[in-house]
Amino acid sequence: MDITKKNFIEQLPSIRETIRNATFFAIDCEFTGLASDRTILPFDTPEEVYLKMVENSPQYIIIQFGLCAFRVEPPEAGQTEEAKEGAEDDKEQGKDAEPRVSYKCYNFYCYPKGRTNVFSCQGESMRFLADNGFDFNRLFREGLSYANEIDEQRYRADLKERQTSRAATILAAAEEESNDEEPKTAAGELPADAIPVPFELQQQVDDTAASIEEFLQSDRSELIVGKCNAFQRKLIYQMIEQRFQRKVSTSTVSLESNQKAIKVERKRTYEEEQALDDQRRERENEDLQMSIGMSLVLQELSKARKFIIGHNMLLDLFYVLRQFFKPLPADYQEFKKITKEYFPLLLDTKYLCTNAEIKEHVNSSVLAHVYDAVSRAPFSIPTVHPELPDHQYSVDDEKKHEAGYDAYLTGLCFLGLASKFKADLLHLHKDTTLRHYMNRIFITRLNDVNYIYLNGKEPAQTREHIFYITFPDAWRTSDIQSKFKPFGSVYVCWVDSTSAFVSLHNRVAASSVLKTIGYHAGFKVYSFAQFTQMKLQRPATKRGRIGSSSPVAGAPAGVRHAQPVDQPGGQEEKGQKEGQQIGRAAGASGKRKGTTDEEPPTKPTAAEADTTADNGNVDRDGGGGGGGWKTVKKARKTFADNNDW
Repeated sequence: MDITKKNFIEQLPSIRETIRNATFFAIDCEFTGLASDRTILPFDTPEEVYLKMVENSPQYIIIQFGLCAFRVEPPEAGQTEEAKEGAEDDKEQGKDAEPRVSYKCYNFYCYPKGRTNVFSCQGESMRFLADNGFDFNRLFREGLSYANEIDEQRYRADLKERQTSRAATILAAAEEESNDEEPKTAAGELPADAIPVPFELQQQVDDTAASIEEFLQSDRSELIVGKCNAFQRKLIYQMIEQRFQRKVSTSTVSLESNQKAIKVERKRTYEEEQALDDQRRERENEDLQMSIGMSLVLQELSKARKFIIGHNMLLDLFYVLRQFFKPLPADYQEFKKITKEYFPLLLDTKYLCTNAEIKEHVNSSVLAHVYDAVSRAPFSIPTVHPELPDHQYSVDDEKKHEAGYDAYLTGLCFLGLASKFKADLLHLHKDTTLRHYMNRIFITRLNDVNYIYLNGKEPAQTREHIFYITFPDAWRTSDIQSKFKPFGSVYVCWVDSTSAFVSLHNRVAASSVLKTIGYHAGFKVYSFAQFTQMKLQRPATKRGRIGSSSPVAGAPAGVRHAQPVDQPGGQEEKGQKEGQQIGRAAGASGKRKGTTDEEPPTKPTAAEADTTADNGNVDRDGGGGGGGWKTVKKARKTFADNNDW
């Protein structure tokens, strides 16, 4: 079901009830842009990745949020007598009856309200959504507003102040009327704090006063005073209070053109004023709910403290926290703490696909490919039933990249993956296998620890077997392989056309690389410790941030490879200068100079071709370097869809 500002208030009670009754949820988001991963290096730590995202992420926003609530009931629940008898027969024959799984899907359109809300768009992402049928007209016209915690508190405080002030005014007027007191100011006399009426507006105020006098002599029930801006309405209210305090009552109304106007009526009793104020409060509270909008749903989801499933959900989580709750902290541990406070039970199916038993049958972790894999043995997706026709999707009627459909598909993928471990769907958080994947958020492109662990510290990884190298622009993968051939098989990760990382499969050989590797003009080798040290020495570097994305030329010819840090004449003297070169190169694109995404610079060897075929999803689809130690030479490509990021 699509949820927009037209049906949000009507559906909100049902949405809240659905969230309270659900067993687990699947979510998915569509964005106005994807945070760039070009500054992320394969051997970064999860903390470095997070800090780069915080520092380099533009203000992209979620414009569609998909929520699929799955409800799991015991096998007997909701069965007919005939079905129950069948279930009893299954039990007698030693078969376990499957629990009943039902679902309700919501597809929320999100769009910020007000002139102060500014966000960024990425042209490629917007074109991609348009190509997949995204309804931008509906987004702009009917999108739900939202508010983070700070804005919500301000909205509520302002409304409470207005309502309290209005109630006090109504009560004071009633007491004055009952005491038969004279007005505090005589007719024609302005109070001390009155706003002076500008000369050019005096005629308008006088004409309005004459209209009210005429209205009081007529049989009409009300008078509408329109065509006024906010300041003009303030002057008219002031005039009415001074001249007609005991004769008329006023209220603000909206005309068909959405302009504000003043409605003038004959003086109401205190009871009538209270009844009218109660109606006004109800409208204001509804308007407040519309202003907070989508954030109310996320707050309810947070309060539920239930299992939430996502696929490659780092960006979803990143944007949800920033957009609907609070700004992301610069401290990595604080981010983990905040995330667990709002969503204590998270599971990323992309990380679940790194399980060895699952990888044997799931070759690609792209969402649609995962579904294809888990639809066959040895996996089994239980039958799921839509609770209402308006809330259902079908894999036979694909709606890829509609957030609600992708959330539904994510839920089905999870059910299929969980079947491999025979997980208890009624008590997911207690499952011993799933517990190892809980609160681990997958990070694309990392080779070692490719997840953020919200429950504690990620495993520490040694980098002694990793080397940063610079070389002439003409070099290719085979040239690098030949230089490191004496040390065994290697994994090569290109940074730009003149630099790369090389990781040794045989870690024991790492200690001899700097001492024995052959000389070549323009070729330098740095240990990972040297690379890190020089990167940190860059003047503009802070918290591990990689520098600009501009490429750098190769190292000067005739310079031998770097010496180990503990040898005299090493890189300590030149650390700052070399660090600037390294920092610039590390932020550059991974595509080789003079090449395009469609055509490689040279024809790959047979080994390279096999490697590319085996590791085609390393960067985008989450292989994470887990498919054996092979040399990979890839050009960067524009993303094909949001799940490929």
